[in-house]
Amino acid sequence: MRAGLLVLAAALALAGETGAAAPTDEGTARRIVGAGSCAMPAWAPDGGRLLFHARRKDDKQKGFAMRNVWSIGADGAGEKKLTGGTKDEYHASLSPDGKKLLFVSELNGSRDIWLADADGQNPVPLTDDPGTEDQPAWSPDGRQIAYAAFPKEGGSFDIWLVNADGSGRRRLTTTPANELFPAWHPDGAHLVYVTDASGNFDLYQIDVRDGRTTPLVVSPDHEARPAFSPDGTKLAFSRWPAHGRSADATLWVANADGTAPIELTTAPAPATHPAWSPDGRTLAFQHRVATGWEIWTLALPADIARTGHLRLAQQVRGGADVDTAKLRSADTVRGTVEETTFKVRAAYGALVLPRAAVASILFGSGERGLARVVLANGDTVTGFLENEGIAIAAGGRTQRLAVEQIEQLSSANDPGAASGVLAPPSCGVPSGTPRRSSLRLPLSLPGSFASLTMVTRTDS
Repeated sequence: MRAGLLVLAAALALAGETGAAAPTDEGTARRIVGAGSCAMPAWAPDGGRLLFHARRKDDKQKGFAMRNVWSIGADGAGEKKLTGGTKDEYHASLSPDGKKLLFVSELNGSRDIWLADADGQNPVPLTDDPGTEDQPAWSPDGRQIAYAAFPKEGGSFDIWLVNADGSGRRRLTTTPANELFPAWHPDGAHLVYVTDASGNFDLYQIDVRDGRTTPLVVSPDHEARPAFSPDGTKLAFSRWPAHGRSADATLWVANADGTAPIELTTAPAPATHPAWSPDGRTLAFQHRVATGWEIWTLALPADIARTGHLRLAQQVRGGADVDTAKLRSADTVRGTVEETTFKVRAAYGALVLPRAAVASILFGSGERGLARVVLANGDTVTGFLENEGIAIAAGGRTQRLAVEQIEQLSSANDPGAASGVLAPPSCGVPSGTPRRSSLRLPLSLPGSFASLTMVTRTDS
């Protein structure tokens, strides 16, 4: 069963603007750089540039292109090469004051943490051990660096801390499990990290002051590459099915405590390694294509970008005419739902909902057709969906899905003029000519959806 709720995020368009990560509107995701295999984006503190590493054909290591650190403007212009060593150098980020470059280098024969000036000059090793030190992350005040380390003699990855001057190394985790990809909370007192303690990848939090750990996102699926939002209220990460591949990962956002996880379905999949822009309005990430990884950005819908906690996990609306059905087989069908109405039989009557009034339908694992319907205004209705099936048109053909095939259905619509009619079922009273009276149910629906109408029957 999927942990979390399927959500159709808005189709997002990022209009690039030099020196600023903030988009002018919400639209589709945008490719920033794709030359060579590019990965692990990180924002400069001012939001004007992105760091990443790339394998380029002009960088040769025994016939193979090696990784070097690059930067590029948030608008995709002004690419600069920052490192040019004779070994792999990657997973870079700038210090919070923008003066120092942190990255991993294999120059000394093993993976170590290195520091350099912001332009890549004057590199020096911060760690120099025969084991592996990887995935470094600056603390919010720039005084400490967290990283994952694997000893030469074997064992497992653990999370470590070191001061930015190389002093004060200490081990934070000591379990037999692997702990990876540490990321700081803006409070500077907590880290989120990936652990395989349960047999799959989950997200935990650790207090760096006393070592206390707390599970954040634990599910049968795999969760990895976590990143807290700049205001500390949300957590972005990648997720893929328990029996799937990491190459099938998609982007998700939850509250910082792991609640209300939602899928960003307009980020092209596979996608991983999300990085928040300093203003919290854009995610950078890496997306895999046939030729390798590319760096993309995604302008977040206002529901996510606004400061504070996510208020509604079931719904993140936008302007894309793309509907999504997540099937119980773990497949996903995207297209346009052709049903004009959804018929829901609730305890208090039969509800006929216009398509544009519905944000998502969440089917449980129990009786066939039992569902929770999330309306466009965030209200919910629980009952049995009585549609014979759901038709979704895409690519010039229509696929009809049986209700029992569907786990979650999310709809993206432009609100239009329509109304719902709620008709209580007959309770066995003698039939006759009904008199109709209307009870207005204010639901604060968007656009012209001011209310639904309850139609009652009285017999003469």
